[in-house]
Amino acid sequence: MGVMTLTLPRLGETMEEARVTDWLKAPGDSFRRGDVLLEVETDKTVVEVPALTDGRLVAHLVAPGDMVALDQPFAQVEVAGAIAAPVAEAAPAPAPVPLQVPPGQVAAAQDRPSASPRARRMARAAGLSLDGLRGTGRRGRITSEDVACRVEAPARGPVPQRSPVALRVVPGQGAARVPVLLLHGLYDEGRGWRDLPDRLAKAGHPVWVADLPGHGASAPAASLTEALEMLAQALPDGQLRLVGHSAGAVLAALLTERLGARAEGLVLVAPAGLGPRINADFLDGMAAAETPAALARATGLLGAGPLSPLMLEAELARLRVLRPGLAPLLRDLARGGLQQTDIAPLLARLSLPIRAIFGLQDRIIDWQDCASLPPQAAIHLLRGAGHLPQVTDPQTVAALISGKDRDRPL
Repeated sequence: MGVMTLTLPRLGETMEEARVTDWLKAPGDSFRRGDVLLEVETDKTVVEVPALTDGRLVAHLVAPGDMVALDQPFAQVEVAGAIAAPVAEAAPAPAPVPLQVPPGQVAAAQDRPSASPRARRMARAAGLSLDGLRGTGRRGRITSEDVACRVEAPARGPVPQRSPVALRVVPGQGAARVPVLLLHGLYDEGRGWRDLPDRLAKAGHPVWVADLPGHGASAPAASLTEALEMLAQALPDGQLRLVGHSAGAVLAALLTERLGARAEGLVLVAPAGLGPRINADFLDGMAAAETPAALARATGLLGAGPLSPLMLEAELARLRVLRPGLAPLLRDLARGGLQQTDIAPLLARLSLPIRAIFGLQDRIIDWQDCASLPPQAAIHLLRGAGHLPQVTDPQTVAALISGKDRDRPL
């Protein structure tokens, strides 16, 4: 037996890195060829990284949330004989490496419920805990059907308690810069910003990532006005640069006026609230889709590429839980394809720097709504981007949020 180092294989044609979402094997666990070691999220979807031979996991070299580059080591394993790529060559017959994980962490990993990768993805997307959920699979393993039953009938068991507004903090690195607050769109949640918070943190910005009321781990609001109050009460002290995407841009603009001198700048990404119309097919599809095919038609309008069948199932499970809480916000934002909130007069009253980012292939809102922006607003039109420019061109969006001049706002 020898200790080998596993490196991240290419899991897609355009993949250069991936984020670790979950480990399925803990240090000390044995595995068979084909067993899933961990799950990672690429720029396209969540995929499983399988073992290519039998062995035993010695140590995790990366943790959930870490970004791992192509061919970067992610684990040490003990195997017999030679092993094929994507395992890097190791020195001949090294002594086994002692476990580098504290015993408490090993115990915690071993004590978590046994569940299939699909069940874990569906539960994570729906914001459900697997603790206490009875599995019907082999040896009590939790299956995707068990999660679907919990999602569609939450009264069958306890559901997690939600805080008023969930905020995730990503500390800034290096020279301290103004904190950034990220507000996502109507059918998204905080994690939908992908790696944008990490990009901003590397540029020196502390980042606050919110789940809007009725989304993710945040409690629902009865109206747009109540959602604004909940967010205002949850904000950190001091100055903030507010960034809002789509419907989140409406709330970011309202919060900016509410904060007054505390608001250092405002960045609107594919913003709603500037024009008369919004794509009713998208809103209706997200609100009413009950099959993966119907949901695929709606999400396809976003212009960020197709979702895998597993991701569509997980998204449907999440939406079934969240739709009742989203209905009040949807009612106040759009009805019958007509936007109900106009932020253009508010923006004209602001004296702080404003940037607006539009994708020229946006099929949800019309980029020509930028004509409603006040003269002081800087407008950026991105070729090749749809309604999710932060996903299709995160480097440009991060640079625009951070600002090219480090010594001046925006």
